[in-house]
Amino acid sequence: MEYYYCVYCGAKYSSLQSLTRGTCSRNQNGKYHEYFAGGEKPKYFCKFCGASYSSLQSLTRGTCNRNPDGRYHSPYAGDEKKQYLCEFCGSKYSSLQSLTRGTCNRNPDGRYHSPAL
Repeated sequence: MEYYYCVYCGAKYSSLQSLTRGTCSRNQNGKYHEYFAGGEKPKYFCKFCGASYSSLQSLTRGTCNRNPDGRYHSPYAGDEKKQYLCEFCGSKYSSLQSLTRGTCNRNPDGRYHSPAL
């Protein structure tokens, strides 16, 4: 059976319709859950700091000091790779955590490297 997860809180639903009907307290852009396109994975990584968790719900509960919105970890939708590229400058790193630690002078937020999918 395929499950559908909210990108903001990690809530799990058996149908996309059920997911998008429910309200989400962590969605700052609206009030409903939004679909996480990354699917089920053995590990989930934060796209801002590279932290890894075994469940999407655990990841989205933790606060992230590198999130430009200043709130929670945000999931990286891509798969685990041998090499990660910054979407703004193209720098290469061997881990997502290493990538997100470095500052990027081409990032519009003026902060850290951000992984390209």
